[in-house]
Amino acid sequence: MRLRFAYTMTILFDGPVTRHSFSLKALPCDTLRQKVAESGVSVEPRVPIMYTRDAGGNIVFGGNANDEHSRFSVTTEGIVETLGDGISFVPETDAVEGDAMMYRQPTRKTAPGITVRRLAGETLSYDEGIARAEAAMHLVHESLQYEKGVTGPGTTAEDALALGKGVCQDYAHALVSVLRTAGIPARYVVGYTIGEGESHAWTEALVDGRWYGLDPTADKPVGGRHIKVSHGRDFDDCRINRGVYYGALTSEQNVAVTVTEDVVP
Repeated sequence: MRLRFAYTMTILFDGPVTRHSFSLKALPCDTLRQKVAESGVSVEPRVPIMYTRDAGGNIVFGGNANDEHSRFSVTTEGIVETLGDGISFVPETDAVEGDAMMYRQPTRKTAPGITVRRLAGETLSYDEGIARAEAAMHLVHESLQYEKGVTGPGTTAEDALALGKGVCQDYAHALVSVLRTAGIPARYVVGYTIGEGESHAWTEALVDGRWYGLDPTADKPVGGRHIKVSHGRDFDDCRINRGVYYGALTSEQNVAVTVTEDVVP
């Protein structure tokens, strides 16, 4: 598919701020499953933008808005060509040295508890490869009901599974935790999907030297409707926006994501 995306984040401060340093992970990069045809960034107030990559290879851009301002906005937009029918598994990237070790270790948000260990145990009757990963995805999907407002950024995988409710972040953390406990290295992914709303989260599993995407919220393999932006050990590695500033005490942040199929005439 050929997808057109737009991500906009706007921050309204309760007063003027200065010396505002910011960094974002909001741009997709090329993988085996997706190719970036076009992309761009605009920032208000206008300041020079610097680009780099983090340890995981994710694109990071940022800058410094030193002049006084009470409103800050960032927009990324572009076109990405994607593969996958949402039924069969399509590799996202090849593994690099150290992946298996790094993404097998639990983090605070993905540490296994009673429920995670039970679900992981239920997958052990499947082969170690993609069949076990897919079984784990189905189990997590069946164990959670999608509901906003009942979990937050600090909710762990075990907390969400014990509650039985959550949003895409919780589904992704839960699947990461179950996969790692079942012996499959796994990582947390942030990206965009067709529609309007906010960013989306899913999981990747390392099988036979390649990473494959699984979307436990939709209970489907990651495919043509998904645009990957970043991956990491958990949500903390993939926060889209980070920043510090002097001045205002409070702020209000609004995010809007739109992804549509780009039809070439």
